[in-house]
Amino acid sequence: MRNPAIIFLCFSFTVSYAQQKASPGIIIGNVLDTDNNKAIPGATVTLINIADTGLKQYVLTVKDGAFLFDMLPFGYYRLQVSNSGYAGLAIDSIHLRAGRFDFDLNDIKLGKKATLMNEVIVYAEKPLIESRDGKIIFNTGESALSSGATATELLKQAPLVNVDSDGKVLLRGKDVKILIDDKPVELNAKQLQDLLESMPGSMIEKIEVMTTPPPQYATERGGVINIITKKGKVGFTARINLNYGTRGEAGINGSTSYRKNKFAINFSAGFGYNEYHGNSYSIRQNIYADSVNYFNTVGINSSNNHRPNARLSVDYDMNKRNSVNFTAQYNGNNAGSNSGNEYSNIDRDNLLYKLSDRNIDNSTASWNPNMNFTYTRKGKDPKEVFKLISGFNFNANDYEKNYYQQYLNPDHSFTGTDSMQQQNTAVKSHSMSLRLNYDKPLRDKKTSLNFGANFSRLNSHNSLNTAFLKRPEDIFIKNDLLSNDLHFYQTIYALRSALRYDFVPGLFYINAGIQAEHTQTNFDIMNSTGDYLNNYWTALPFATLMKKWANDMSITFSYKRTIQRPGLNELNPSVDYADPYNTRYGNPYLQPYHADNFDLIVGKYTKAFYVNGAVGYNAVQNIYSALKTLQPDGKTTTTWQNISRRQEYEASAWGGLTLNKMSKVNLSLGYTYTVYGLHDREVRYFRNGGSFYCTFNSSYQFSDVFNANANLTVNRFANPQGTLNNTLSMNIGAQRKFFAKKFIVAFNIIDPFHQQENRTFTYDSNFKLESFSTTRTRNFRITLSYVFNKNLKKNNKLELLKKLNKK
Repeated sequence: MRNPAIIFLCFSFTVSYAQQKASPGIIIGNVLDTDNNKAIPGATVTLINIADTGLKQYVLTVKDGAFLFDMLPFGYYRLQVSNSGYAGLAIDSIHLRAGRFDFDLNDIKLGKKATLMNEVIVYAEKPLIESRDGKIIFNTGESALSSGATATELLKQAPLVNVDSDGKVLLRGKDVKILIDDKPVELNAKQLQDLLESMPGSMIEKIEVMTTPPPQYATERGGVINIITKKGKVGFTARINLNYGTRGEAGINGSTSYRKNKFAINFSAGFGYNEYHGNSYSIRQNIYADSVNYFNTVGINSSNNHRPNARLSVDYDMNKRNSVNFTAQYNGNNAGSNSGNEYSNIDRDNLLYKLSDRNIDNSTASWNPNMNFTYTRKGKDPKEVFKLISGFNFNANDYEKNYYQQYLNPDHSFTGTDSMQQQNTAVKSHSMSLRLNYDKPLRDKKTSLNFGANFSRLNSHNSLNTAFLKRPEDIFIKNDLLSNDLHFYQTIYALRSALRYDFVPGLFYINAGIQAEHTQTNFDIMNSTGDYLNNYWTALPFATLMKKWANDMSITFSYKRTIQRPGLNELNPSVDYADPYNTRYGNPYLQPYHADNFDLIVGKYTKAFYVNGAVGYNAVQNIYSALKTLQPDGKTTTTWQNISRRQEYEASAWGGLTLNKMSKVNLSLGYTYTVYGLHDREVRYFRNGGSFYCTFNSSYQFSDVFNANANLTVNRFANPQGTLNNTLSMNIGAQRKFFAKKFIVAFNIIDPFHQQENRTFTYDSNFKLESFSTTRTRNFRITLSYVFNKNLKKNNKLELLKKLNKK
């Protein structure tokens, strides 16, 4: 595969270079009203060559606000926009050159002259990654790695973000709140994972990573990740993508958008297929008072996923102060998997005395529709904003598992004894959420207040039926002991108030507040008289102090108290006997854990580079964790328990460097060292340990139509009973645009040198366990995209000429 990739890159570079020599400079855009997003026809747009200010060109915007300048020589330009009744606007430092000769300035918004003075903007080309004021922006729309990728793959490439072996998204090693278009995603971990795996990267405009989030999310322990989807331009646009990967993946997705005046609609839909193959082993040393023996497992596995998805978003501006948004989204997953495992027991003399193999067939069907409605009202002061966000989520999952186990002699011959077990699980859940947020600036222009309230309600119904095959009748008989039927309820209420005071507006401020929460959880288990009520109150204060200097140096100190609640998987008291050698169950009385988080961040920004360094200390109380214990019969039991406390010492850094106008690099890394109490270390055999993450991104812009990107990530996680080591992952991509940027070809090489591996070490007082798994991740992916829109270069030019002729 190496030679085709090199030929592709060389061919694209050659064609790109030839096109640059023949193509003149082009600048296009649309002029809109700031208050209502309506197009402004007849506005005067002036283009001035900065090297020779006598060279000026004038055009008038057409009915959809569009304008065009073409046949422009290379150089620096200033663009001025004016219209009667509006404040003028100037955009400076537009650099036309061989590497970038085609500029689309998108929407240029003019404000009313009565409220605004003339405005000057220095045009800065959008880099792959930006960082400023507690926010990192990963412009995925500029990346060759987004084509054919999923949202999960893009999150792995974002600075300070890592994804653990279970698919859980973390920010600086902590749990994070996920938003999509500024709206929180109220899903459990599995539902969120399915959503991100089915969400195509081509529909994402950028990913915002907020290390210092606003008051409404200030109590989120890790911070906030906001996924911004593409909104389209004025008029009609559409895009279709096809991708294929050699690992065993294929996908098709398309999107369309329409924007005019107060109304905008965006729709996308697609289907993805992928498959994975892997193998694993585990070696467990069982330590007893008078002997030691071993239990070993060797396995192979394969899985496939069919993931349909669709999303509809409608925006309507009722007037300049009131707007509404409705979003509906659907994703599903029809999956199948198969695994084969061999279990062997070895005595202290290293002799095999028990052997069996087990085959597991698993099929899954899930449906996840959700919708939300947002109402926004702005006051006379633009900083006064009231927002209401309501959401409804529904989830249905059907799981079917078939287990066939054979018992073997030490020479692997069949003993004649086997068993067949079948499990059918149905899960249906729905949740409702409501968020209110109000920002109110006071008359002194330095003080602003924030108030908010949150409500969420989750209902979940889980039904498990377990049956065994009875011989010789060959019929399945239900086993009531291993079956269960339960309902789970969780309700959360929250109230928040905060105050911000700007000592020097925009340069020096303090923001402080408190959020009070009440949580109610309960189980209703059929054929059980147990009372599983678990209710608690929580007070969560927070504060941020930020100082910025004129030389773009900044320092931020923040404190917040956070809460991590156990969910259904941790609380469910039903025993899972799916694996006869390792049983699992939850703890319905599990308490949440709280953390006092202190962070200090120092940053420096220049045109050539930015760099940030952070240190932090977290005091975590009453933490909960899944603990594995060895039973006298040689089997293990895993359940969740609250353990005492731990201390976390962390350091992180992230920065970027512009090597030249075509090449940029970005690096983020962090290390967290966890210290447990003396009791946990001596009695529970917990181990202090460190977690590490590192993300490296680079981008190279050969020309306006040809660019390449590379990403490298490394993760290592620590847990109370051991460590989990993750190897590096790599993604290298190149993207070439053809036919006036309408046809796009992207080629990606994923993990070309090493497959991803997970190795876990777990320790307790009477056992040592080493587990290893690897999945075939090496992949060569090609993605083809086509963009449909109005041909501005022809149609708008004719309209502009007509306007000019009339003048």
